Amino acid sequence: MSQFDFDLFVIGAGSGGVRAARMAAGMGVRVAVAEERYLGGTCVNVGCVPKKLYVYASNYAESFKEAAGFGLSAADVSFDWPRLRDNKIKEIARLNGVYRNLLVNSGCTLIEGRAVIAGPHAVRVGENEYTAERILVAVGGWPFVPDIPGAEHIITSNEVF
Repeated sequence: MSQFDFDLFVIGAGSGGVRAARMAAGMGVRVAVAEERYLGGTCVNVGCVPKKLYVYASNYAESFKEAAGFGLSAADVSFDWPRLRDNKIKEIARLNGVYRNLLVNSGCTLIEGRAVIAGPHAVRVGENEYTAERILVAVGGWPFVPDIPGAEHIITSNEVF
């Protein structure tokens, strides 16, 4: 019997943390993953995925115009911002579920909350403390807006998405 609750404790359930946790669990390692915000990290939630959905949507207006040259016409084309926004939210929720299933189905213990390293082999999430032989910090990054003139007009992908 191990002296630790887990062999590996991963802090962060973005692409890197999820991949590391799944691969370790697949090799029989007892893995816990803590995430405080949203599964899938920046790319899924406020980066790659929502950006691509919005960029793809933005290309259709030009494509409809070009289609006329190929003999196609579309009458009464309109744009519905709330539908695009809500469908983006639904797609992100679907992907969050995919990440949840990938972790849980691979044998990982998913702990929702902010993880704090409490010692060389200890992690605290809320009121609970867990021990692990190894701790992997996979928290990714966060946008930084420098203190420059006009900074009050700058927004990052976090605000956009």
